[in-house]
Amino acid sequence: MDRKAFFSRDKTGLILRTFVTSPWQVADRVEMLYQTIYRALEFRFENLRLISRVDVLVWADERYGRADCGETAPALRRRFDRYESTVAIHEVKKADLYCGLLNYGIATQTRAGCDYSVIASSEAYSYWTEETITAMVEAVCCGARAVGVAINELTPSVLEGRLANTFCMWRNVDLLTVGGFDLRAAMIGVEEVIPLARLVEYFGPCLAPILPQGPGVQECRVPDPKTEPDLLARHMTKMSTKFKRQAELLALVGKDPSFLKGGVMPDYCRF
Repeated sequence: MDRKAFFSRDKTGLILRTFVTSPWQVADRVEMLYQTIYRALEFRFENLRLISRVDVLVWADERYGRADCGETAPALRRRFDRYESTVAIHEVKKADLYCGLLNYGIATQTRAGCDYSVIASSEAYSYWTEETITAMVEAVCCGARAVGVAINELTPSVLEGRLANTFCMWRNVDLLTVGGFDLRAAMIGVEEVIPLARLVEYFGPCLAPILPQGPGVQECRVPDPKTEPDLLARHMTKMSTKFKRQAELLALVGKDPSFLKGGVMPDYCRF
């Protein structure tokens, strides 16, 4: 399949997760999401849009103690009022932040006819370049079932097949075939590794890590220590324990990180 056939035949959605614990941080978060969504919707190939719909998932499950403050979804609906046919805002009150929330998003987009879903972080908006997105689509056209962008500190992990939902494109029918995001990873993060392992087990090498390309690519935005100390602490803890959590979850399905390394498609191996 070539790129033109992909854009003509397949529909791709964008899934963004968000939550804001303090009302005074809502405006900044909404603006960051707007920048990401604007970039995503602007991308075209021969006047064909890649992203056909966007689903913003506001994490509002109060059982976990640090969910959204309740003001984010209304603010997003006001900001995206004129995008109503393209951008949907969901306040999800029964799901963990990682697996349950993303399974809700994948189910929603699949039901809406999306063949692929891009799961991304709004902090990674600068990676939405024509060159990077084109490389992702080319990987899909070559048979990749999951394609991940190697974002700054995640680069070694992503290049070894441990793709991250900071910026990752999934073929939905394949993701659902292997069970979606396994709830054993609920609130642990690194929810990607079990479905990635199952994709490789089912289909053989089918993972494509992509290096960021094009002008203007910046480092993924890290939470500001002055205005977002809680988010910064969460980010630092997450990064320092990431490999350990990945290895522990893979062990639950009888695999280890080397299995994902072997699941990288030959043309995308950089090790």
